[in-house]
Amino acid sequence: MMPDGLKFLLLFIAVVIVYTIVKVVGYMRKSEQQWQQVDKSKLRDWEDDDD
Repeated sequence: MMPDGLKFLLLFIAVVIVYTIVKVVGYMRKSEQQWQQVDKSKLRDWEDDDD
């Protein structure tokens, strides 16, 4: 049987992981939505000057 402290720690770690995944997915969706709203006619091709 696991000690109560270990159960609490594992539960806390699981909650943090789930929270992080939810936040990342939310930020990815927001980023995609913002990218769709960008006026792409004003975008330019970038040329590197590393010659």
